[in-house]
Amino acid sequence: MIVKIKQIHSNVKQQYDIESDNFYFKGVLGNLSRLQTITMSGADTVIKGTYKISPWYNYIPLLHLFGITEKVRNFLLYKNENFCGSVMLLKQGIYKSCYRMELSDGKTFCFYCRSKGSFNYVSVYYDNIQIALIETYLCVTDFKYTHKLYICDSFSAFADFLSFFVLYYAGFTFTKRFHMQVGSTYAKSWSVSRYNSKYDEKWREKNFPDDNFFGKTSLSVDKEKI
Repeated sequence: MIVKIKQIHSNVKQQYDIESDNFYFKGVLGNLSRLQTITMSGADTVIKGTYKISPWYNYIPLLHLFGITEKVRNFLLYKNENFCGSVMLLKQGIYKSCYRMELSDGKTFCFYCRSKGSFNYVSVYYDNIQIALIETYLCVTDFKYTHKLYICDSFSAFADFLSFFVLYYAGFTFTKRFHMQVGSTYAKSWSVSRYNSKYDEKWREKNFPDDNFFGKTSLSVDKEKI
């Protein structure tokens, strides 16, 4: 499955179109802060993420030197008002951070980030096996970013939660609030991480050989039903 997540408003509003062949959602981030509620609204599904302050000791500098993982950026997840899990950033050491999503059904996904040239990549793992990839093009117009989420068919049932993660991650990583810039921005970036090996540059080519970031994706969802 391929999901395209396109930012349609920037600056004073942070809104997204999220679409695949199977669903269509509207995504909204907080206008004032990255800690505001994140909402994904579809025809019969609403997924929300609300910020929860982590225990005070997670903010102690260099906590990892004592063998303790810092757990920050914690959002609680709700699907149609029912609690269904959480997502957070784990700081495990110098240049050693990843995100983790824990669902109430017992599924746990880990997200490893890497920037390389004009793209940012997030490799998604379940039980130490890569099951998805998020690609973000760093060259943008009016700071409206476009993301593509590639998911193995066996995990397509979790496409809504993985799409939510893209919004959550974008809110902390890419979103520009109250910017004054109009026009195109061209950027390149290279990240340093002890998890760089988690990014397999051949994964998308092996699993989605007929698509690339700029390739056309068939999207047939009727937006008028939303």
